[in-house]
Amino acid sequence: MNPGNGFADFAKKFNQFGNQLGNNFKRVFNEGPAAPRPVSSSDDVLGLAAEAFREATIEGNDGGELATYVNEKLVCEAGVDYDSRPMLVFSACRLLNPDVVDYDRLLNLILFRLEDFVESDYTIVLFAANARYKPTVKWMYTAYRRLGRKYKKNLKALYIVHPSKWVQILMTAMNAVLSPKFARKVQWIDTLSELAQFVPIDQINIPPEVYQFNATKEAEIKIPSHTGPSSRFFGVPLEQLMGMHGELGLPPPVADAVDYLYTHALSVQDLFRRSPPSTTLQKVRNQYEAEGHISVTYAVWGEHVAAAILKTWCRELPQPIIPAHYYELIRQMPDPELQPEQSAAYVRDVVLPALSDPPCVALLLAALFGLLRAISDHSGGNNMTSGRLATAWAPNFVRSSQPDVDISMCSVTRFSQTPAMGLRGHIGGGSSDNDDDSNVSEDEDVLDLAEPDNENRPNIVTLAKLMIDQYQTVFKPTLEAAEAMTRQQARKASAPPLKPPRRNQPTDDAPIAIVAGSGLVQASDEDIAALVAEMDKADLTLEVVDNAKSSSLAKLVTADDITRRLQAEQEAAIRSAEEQGALSTVDGDNQAASEDIVIVSDFV
Repeated sequence: MNPGNGFADFAKKFNQFGNQLGNNFKRVFNEGPAAPRPVSSSDDVLGLAAEAFREATIEGNDGGELATYVNEKLVCEAGVDYDSRPMLVFSACRLLNPDVVDYDRLLNLILFRLEDFVESDYTIVLFAANARYKPTVKWMYTAYRRLGRKYKKNLKALYIVHPSKWVQILMTAMNAVLSPKFARKVQWIDTLSELAQFVPIDQINIPPEVYQFNATKEAEIKIPSHTGPSSRFFGVPLEQLMGMHGELGLPPPVADAVDYLYTHALSVQDLFRRSPPSTTLQKVRNQYEAEGHISVTYAVWGEHVAAAILKTWCRELPQPIIPAHYYELIRQMPDPELQPEQSAAYVRDVVLPALSDPPCVALLLAALFGLLRAISDHSGGNNMTSGRLATAWAPNFVRSSQPDVDISMCSVTRFSQTPAMGLRGHIGGGSSDNDDDSNVSEDEDVLDLAEPDNENRPNIVTLAKLMIDQYQTVFKPTLEAAEAMTRQQARKASAPPLKPPRRNQPTDDAPIAIVAGSGLVQASDEDIAALVAEMDKADLTLEVVDNAKSSSLAKLVTADDITRRLQAEQEAAIRSAEEQGALSTVDGDNQAASEDIVIVSDFV
């Protein structure tokens, strides 16, 4: 029997089974009786235009309460992953009771939430544990089919944490039948320690229910170290690379990327929103770390690699560009939409000086936002407005021990409605899809929907957008200071070197020490004659110190020794000048020339 034919028969039967399974899915979902659902406002918006439908769905019959819950509890922002891609977190434990909540409207709100991120590369982390309410298979299939190409194209990774068996079987079946390419983006994660190998979990506000379930899987969460060996440029303090006042200039990773992007990338589509492969970024970093290399030619790697390296370098600074203790200062900024001039003055006179610790931070921000302003000026061709640039950059400026606070400071979807308490009764109770229902806490504080901080207050996205739009106003003092420092450095570079100072005349009661071979002591003929005359009168002794030796040796030197040494050096200098043709061969001229030559003795 030919083994190759046997494998082919098996593959054929498996393919037929997959097609049959897919047809069964379609027949059940498309031809089966529609399941009853509660009447809601989504029944009243059919036939409306897309924008009107969106507004009506968000508003609903609860004043936007469900929309607020979806954005704050169900699908949350969570910083960026190791490749600078924004992360979204979906928590199944926060799903609501389908008997009282319209899941069709819920699906629309989830898709609206994703639309704020799908235009750039992004990552989703799905916590499947301790789901109190299990969506129907038909709803999951509908949700999967409605995730069109624009949602799947830029999704780089989907991490499903603590999956139950039925979720794994269902997802595997749908991926095999509907989208094998999408299946390659799915990662099944069993523990939080495993998740920490792929994404920085310290930037994720993980629900308590997930921690409780994870405790049944592992006793301790192990977070791997991503610091690696000592680096020349990445993860190095800013003042060490630039100098306290920026006198050393921009670091090579910043200077190379900014220069290349200015020259070649102002019209590139979706700049700073595309993430190159991790292997490519690591190769570029290795070039910077290699001895003898101080720059990288980005013409080899492309614009998106330069943009990703620039964001990575900023994100890995030991001290974030915007520390957490300045968050409230930023929150107090006037609204740029209502008071553009006052807000620009506030950032220039209050925020920017506060962030300039050390002062080189202001020069770095001026260089970065100068590039972002140039890119936004070409937004008609590159699709990168100031708002989109601010959204892409904000997570790279912050990092603290409170990820939920960092996330709120970088939020791009802010709702003014204060969530009411009506949803609290729809959360809790019910059946779970895990075997560990007893571990689910019944504490109402876990899902407390009390009034949060006013999300309409300015945050770092607002600040970054203002710095781009009002660049000249905000950074004018910084640019003037940088120009003044450049002129001062140019004057220092062109100034002649200072002459060494002459040695002070020795006093009568001071001991005379002569350092042999130092070359720092100059003496005129008058100095030498006065020294000889003084030694003849006082019969002084000189201590000769040789710095080249480890021990100091002293010997007595008389005035006659000095006179003979000086005369010998004078005669040697005259002979050297005669050999070079600098002096006349006439004897009378030799005598005159010898009187004009000034000899600096090594002995003195």
